[in-house]
Amino acid sequence: MRHGLLVALIAVVLSVTSAETATPPFYALLPSDYPGALIRVCHTQYGICPIPFTIQPGAPCQCVTAGGTWVPGVTVH
Repeated sequence: MRHGLLVALIAVVLSVTSAETATPPFYALLPSDYPGALIRVCHTQYGICPIPFTIQPGAPCQCVTAGGTWVPGVTVH
C-alpha cells in the first residue's frame, strides 16, 4: 500500500513540475513580457519568440503569429 501511494505521489509531482516548466515551441510569437526564462530570443515589434541557441545575437530572425504570419526581428541574448 505504501509503495503504491509513493509512486502515485511521485507521478503527480513530476507531472506538475513538467507542466510548469514547459517551453513554448521555437518561433511561436509570445508577448514581450513573457514570464518564462528563454535562452535565445527573437525580438520583434509585436513580441518575442524562442529560437535555437545556435543563432548568434544580432542576427536577423523571424517569429510566427497565431495566424501563420511571419514577422521580422533581431536576435537578442
